[in-house]
Amino acid sequence: MGRVQTPTLAMLTERGGKISGFQKEKYHIVRLDAGGITASSEHIKDPQEAENIRAAADKKAAVCVSVTKEQKAVSPPKLFDLTSLQREANRLFGYTAKQTLDLAQTLYEKKLLTYPRTDSRFLTSDMEKTVPGIVNLAADALPFIKIPITANNAAAVINDAKVSDHHAIIPTATLKGFDLSTLPETERNILTLVAVRLICAVQEKHIYEAVTATFECGGYTFTARGRTVISDGWKAVDVLFKNALKLKNEDADTEDSGALPPIAEGQTFENAAASITEHFTQPPKPYTEDTILSAMENAGAEDTTDEAERKGLGTPATRAAILEKLVSSGFAERKGKQLIPTKDGLNLIAVLPDALISPKLTAEWENALTDIAKGKASPEDFMRGITEMARGLTENYTEVSGDIKNLFRQPKEAVGICPRCGGNVVEGKLNFYCENRDCQFTMWKNDRFFESRKKALTKQIAAELLKNGKAKVKDMYSEKADKSFDAVILLADTGGKYVNYRFEPKQ
Repeated sequence: MGRVQTPTLAMLTERGGKISGFQKEKYHIVRLDAGGITASSEHIKDPQEAENIRAAADKKAAVCVSVTKEQKAVSPPKLFDLTSLQREANRLFGYTAKQTLDLAQTLYEKKLLTYPRTDSRFLTSDMEKTVPGIVNLAADALPFIKIPITANNAAAVINDAKVSDHHAIIPTATLKGFDLSTLPETERNILTLVAVRLICAVQEKHIYEAVTATFECGGYTFTARGRTVISDGWKAVDVLFKNALKLKNEDADTEDSGALPPIAEGQTFENAAASITEHFTQPPKPYTEDTILSAMENAGAEDTTDEAERKGLGTPATRAAILEKLVSSGFAERKGKQLIPTKDGLNLIAVLPDALISPKLTAEWENALTDIAKGKASPEDFMRGITEMARGLTENYTEVSGDIKNLFRQPKEAVGICPRCGGNVVEGKLNFYCENRDCQFTMWKNDRFFESRKKALTKQIAAELLKNGKAKVKDMYSEKADKSFDAVILLADTGGKYVNYRFEPKQ
């Protein structure tokens, strides 16, 4: 148990519950092709309604009733702290949080990166003059940077108020003349990520014009969206990076990514074509280390005061270890990039009191520690409260109910398949029995058929009887002949209260 790892596990189990309980729903979109522009209806659940809209709009004139244009700007990303570096490395390369921390630490020891265990995403004012030089070194070290690079926006990464013990992670001057190809691929990927982020962070904003065109056709409304890039800004570097690593460009997949043809309000398009596409609602996605790190960073934020020194669950330096501990303890497991709770993890959260699985506990303690630091509360009262809480939990939660207790029973190994119901037959202390409670199939170890012949019904014999309906048994004793003999025993189950056995007739 722990005030950080247990709420983290609770977030994993909550997400798993939402996924397993998700019921997908079908919906339809009517798409209108008007003069090379594709406009769409709202989501429509009723297929007949979608067909009515399609029929009403197909082969009709589509009129553009409004065109709105809005210039938007996307600011450059901030520099990396440890958590954001771990998230990006997991998202792009599938590295675990611990792997990223270890790689960044190795690069730090090689003097290629600044100190990685930081929670700041800014640099201090005394570094402002050195930033352009480091940016140029980073650009020179990356072979895919084939455009002129400046640091016109260097002031954006400077903020003394947001740097505590250590500033953001950036490359060092050791990068001058350094050949990145001499590094192992994993280290090279992390150093490249940090270098690209520094270059992007000091570029100008990405500016584009968002265009929304609304059409009326057949008495229904359809909407088309597009965007026209005015200034690439920092995204020019980001695209070069993704192309070099053959990574997916997320912007290219958005519905409004392309530019709309020139269009004016009142413009009419004759003989528009309407069609229907089917879609399904999607369940929440399982957590990856990227998304669980973000959830840990923001957990309990609404309950933590602005003055608190730490927010969220754990710190950048400890979150990786928390995730590793959940995995090594058997409460969570990795499946590809996904981090999902195991059966033991689900069961553990099921029995714990709410106080121990909520991030509010950490938020309350951080708030209290802040008050202590300001002289508004006493350490003695704080510790007394923790003692009372611990005592109350151990007094009030001494046992779990029978139903929940069953969650922790270890599954028994199947000896064979029940000949009556097809369920698993497992071994008990005195018998071999069907796990299906409605089925009464039982093979008793002290069955008189075997005991009278001085032979035990072993697991091996029971398994062979269940598999083949018969088993060869050696050294059975005949009291009448006063000697041992070998025989083939048949499972002669008639469905009654007791299971019968008999000898296979000799040929």
